[in-house]
Amino acid sequence: MPSTQDRRSGFTAPIRAAQYVRMSTDHQQCSPIFQRQAIAEYAAAHNIRIVRDYEDAGISGLTLRERPALIRLLVDVEDPARKFSTILVYDVSRWGRFQDVDEAAFYEYTCRRAGVKVIYVAEPFENDASPTTCVMKALKRAMAGEFSREISRKVFLGHCVNVQRGYHSGGPPGYGLQRVLVDAHSGTRRPLAPYQYKNLQTDRVILAPGPPHEVAIVRKMFEWYAARGTTATDIARRLNDFGIGNGAGRPWLPRNILQILRNEKYIGTNVYSRTSSKLDAPWVQLPTAEWIRVASAFEPVVGNQLFAAVQRKLTRIRQIPSRDEIVSGLRKVVERTGNLNQATLRRYRSAPSVERVMREFGSMYEAYEAVGYAPRLNPERSRNRYVERRTELSIADITTEKLRRLGHDVRFEKHTNVMCVDNTLRFQLLVRSSWLIHRHSPYWVARWPDCFAIDFLVYARIERANPNLLDFHVFPRGSLTPGAYTVIHRNGASRFEDFRYPDLKSIVELSEVVPLEVLGYAPRAGAT
Repeated sequence: MPSTQDRRSGFTAPIRAAQYVRMSTDHQQCSPIFQRQAIAEYAAAHNIRIVRDYEDAGISGLTLRERPALIRLLVDVEDPARKFSTILVYDVSRWGRFQDVDEAAFYEYTCRRAGVKVIYVAEPFENDASPTTCVMKALKRAMAGEFSREISRKVFLGHCVNVQRGYHSGGPPGYGLQRVLVDAHSGTRRPLAPYQYKNLQTDRVILAPGPPHEVAIVRKMFEWYAARGTTATDIARRLNDFGIGNGAGRPWLPRNILQILRNEKYIGTNVYSRTSSKLDAPWVQLPTAEWIRVASAFEPVVGNQLFAAVQRKLTRIRQIPSRDEIVSGLRKVVERTGNLNQATLRRYRSAPSVERVMREFGSMYEAYEAVGYAPRLNPERSRNRYVERRTELSIADITTEKLRRLGHDVRFEKHTNVMCVDNTLRFQLLVRSSWLIHRHSPYWVARWPDCFAIDFLVYARIERANPNLLDFHVFPRGSLTPGAYTVIHRNGASRFEDFRYPDLKSIVELSEVVPLEVLGYAPRAGAT
């Protein structure tokens, strides 16, 4: 072990080192105290002085993410002003149980490249560059990763066994249900309050009907929804009008109602393994055939017959109609009422929904053309809207094509005009012609959407029934009032001059995408 020696006195200065300690729940014998003691003994025997301490307590070693101490250590290693030249670790598994052994080797190499040596004090080999050491470290790293995989399999199988025995697999019980602690020896049961958990390994938790008033509300939800014409939105509105909050005391939302109506635990069925995220992998939805279901595991809140009726209705609603089915439904509405617009579609529940029509066709005008219906609209306004929509789709197509060529992931939602770039930037693209005051004073208005989230509103101006672009306004979130119409341009001047641009270069630079000059869509020369 090299040391710094004073030539005059013969004194050997100790090596300055940092120690890294990590503990998760998989290895209780490798507690931080035990690791520090072993590292201290090694340091004392090799004339090493520990000057920095890094500890990740209760953290898995599967990945570098969420290991702040190791991340900070790797950053400090690259600092030329660091106060240590060696890192002491208890063993290879404390450095990490990475599923890719090369990842652990890479982090160690990062330290060695910066002139910092990593020493595993409890390993039987010296951490040098010999072939034997390289083989031993690779084997140890593979064994550390396999240990995590084996523990993951055992934990999953243990959960499966408990679920098949009728025990609760974890998570909140849900509205109208409660967790009940069961003593494995005496069979004694007692309810668990929120944030209360079992403290004995042999105890088990089951689900049972909760407070009587919540149970009654859940049953009413199923009864109301099974009735003809009732939707989740209707139920949420009814409960809110009654002043009845959800389990968190907040107003009900339609999605809260649907989550209850679809959950089999309200008929006493224990369902497990609907999703999976093993070894820190991304969460995935598993096929229905791989779910673990145990019927009659809990006392039901609603009957099987009522639950089945609700599921049949939900299945009908979830079915996505084809384009021909939507067109057929629209024609039936025209035959029945002689009229076709959004208000008419919302009035007839058997008709295709406005949202589905917009998703399929992009606009009501396109749907009118598919059905062969002549809308009772102002011809001039109808023509203007047609030009606006065509221009929007043209700009969106050109932008999407160019960005994808540059390697970006781009998705465009026709029904909302929202473009999502690399799953990070969401902007709505609108092309609008002017409104008129007394049929001769043009002005332009914009509206920030209040029913879905965007980062920017890109507003392009055109003359009435003229596809030539005049300019762009790029509004960031917070610049316009959601849901309100705001005058943008009037009397030949923009009221938001700071947000006005001749092209879309600003939004592209902000998102680090591509300059819009290459997209071929700049306003015509001389436009104001």
